[in-house]
Amino acid sequence: MQTKILVLRKNRLLIGLALLVVAALLVFLFSRRNDTPSSSHSGNGRASVDEYYSTEATYRAGVYTCGISLNDTVLSLEIVLDKDHINSLRLVNLEESVATMYPLMEPALNALAEQLMGGIAPKDVVLSEETKYTQLLLMEVINQTLEKAALE
Repeated sequence: MQTKILVLRKNRLLIGLALLVVAALLVFLFSRRNDTPSSSHSGNGRASVDEYYSTEATYRAGVYTCGISLNDTVLSLEIVLDKDHINSLRLVNLEESVATMYPLMEPALNALAEQLMGGIAPKDVVLSEETKYTQLLLMEVINQTLEKAALE
């Protein structure tokens, strides 16, 4: 009986080992994705990556405009929606005189827009103490508009 000597080259051994690690990592990642429900939230109030980029439609995509009545002035709030998230929020016809009378309107909307466009659900939005009542008014209008755009 003859002794056989097996010669392994170091680079082929390392490449094989790296491919094995990558394959194990892919199996682990894809098996974890199927175990977690897509509607779960992490504890910080932000939507999970799977939820934010879900394939299920939540809204009818489009541009929605709603009116906000302030004394004798009506402001238009424009909300641009994708099928699963808010793309933009802005006041359309904010005149200089109205901006002067209601100076917190734009900063309050910008703070809300930052949270909502960042993937936070409307019910989880944190209101600022400085603009709390203005943001409450805006969130009421935003929620009404989102209800109209929601898929049944």
